[in-house]
Amino acid sequence: MTMCDDGAGEERWALAGPEWFDDLRRYWDDQRAGAALPDADELFLADLCEIMPNLLLAYFDPLRDAFRIEFAGAIARVLLGGDLIGQYPEWAEPGTALSWIGAGYAGAGRLVPPGIVQIRLQDLMATHLPYRDARGKVGLILTALARRPVNAANQDGATVLPFPGPSEDQEEE
Repeated sequence: MTMCDDGAGEERWALAGPEWFDDLRRYWDDQRAGAALPDADELFLADLCEIMPNLLLAYFDPLRDAFRIEFAGAIARVLLGGDLIGQYPEWAEPGTALSWIGAGYAGAGRLVPPGIVQIRLQDLMATHLPYRDARGKVGLILTALARRPVNAANQDGATVLPFPGPSEDQEEE
């Protein structure tokens, strides 16, 4: 899982994705207008009509203490494999694409300071954009889904670095 900054910095995201991912981040950043999170009332789906097929929209359900998907675009449904309306990704069967979305919801909503969370599962990538509700808590998460571009998904530019084990001094303690 790759977590991004809160939008204050200009560092590049770790995942290479469609150009519209960057546009969506700027849209979210503009909406928050210097606040930690943008207000959910500021989200206008009409502004996002070109990418609606790639989007999920989930609202926090306090009775289940989880996010419930209320909207799933056609491409998002295909990428995640089925009807998603009414699903609680945080409660999904472990190891499924839906549970992967749930892990992103947990990160964007509760496990880390609220902010944009970007995650990858094989050739799928998602970015989760949290919005605050009237209580000031994360009450809505807008998720964009896409397949990683072939050229980014197949790059061999990463290097695995071994972490040294504990030193002999640390083992004796």
